[in-house]
Amino acid sequence: MSAPRPDLPAAFTGRTRLSFLIGTPIAQVLAPGRMSALMASRGHDGILVPLEVRPDDLADTVSALRRSPSVDAILATLPHKRTLSAFCERLSDPSRMLGAVNATRRAADGVWEGDNFDGEGMSRAIETAGARIEGATIHMVGAGAAGTAIAVSLLARGARRLTFNDVQPEAELALASLLEPLFPGRSVAMPVEAAADAAIVVNASHCGLKASDPLPVPAACLAAGQTVADVITDPLETPLLRNASAKGCRTVDGGAMLAGQLDLLLAFIRGSPLTGAGDGPGAAA
Repeated sequence: MSAPRPDLPAAFTGRTRLSFLIGTPIAQVLAPGRMSALMASRGHDGILVPLEVRPDDLADTVSALRRSPSVDAILATLPHKRTLSAFCERLSDPSRMLGAVNATRRAADGVWEGDNFDGEGMSRAIETAGARIEGATIHMVGAGAAGTAIAVSLLARGARRLTFNDVQPEAELALASLLEPLFPGRSVAMPVEAAADAAIVVNASHCGLKASDPLPVPAACLAAGQTVADVITDPLETPLLRNASAKGCRTVDGGAMLAGQLDLLLAFIRGSPLTGAGDGPGAAA
């Protein structure tokens, strides 16, 4: 018989509430074990189950999960954060603005609603590590759903200037178009070398998920005194963070970003108010 899992409740019954984390790939995620343990510690009879879902199967899978009365929530990782927002009948204000969610739930009135905690998770993680966002110059790699949420959160917290780059020019353009009306004159797309002049460097891209991936930020752009954060959760010590640590930088890994939003995600699953009330499908991370 296998040993008991200390991160899971001692028993599951027919009353146990189910939440799912969907994405592809899915092997890298840490949230299921950490969230299930948090649920147990808070007396919530529930678990978070990882489920690999390919894009072509998303609609059928979401429809099937939502039909089950045992399912409270569907959380999302790459590449479903933007697509999943279209399945929500009600969105938080930030999710509508970003056009992306990382959490959806069945509300008390039966409507499925979505919210997004990626930006808050990363901002909390950076500040918990001892870095100051207010007044800082920041460079971010990646302008996808997570990157967009992070960019908005950093600028809302008072970052003086945000530069960013993405391998897809259309993603850079979309992010610039979103940020400029919200934070005039404080953000601009620039080559990755701009990271050398930043106090905080964030990798919000998928780069680092595979061992063969190049560094998202050249090591030559890193220097002692910088804070370097990475959204990747497997490995936690990415090549970027390993290089940053060797240069004397403060580092923030993807596990810290997850820790920064676990309480918010559990509160959401249990029915806390949306981050700003709002109805209707999102459009814009």
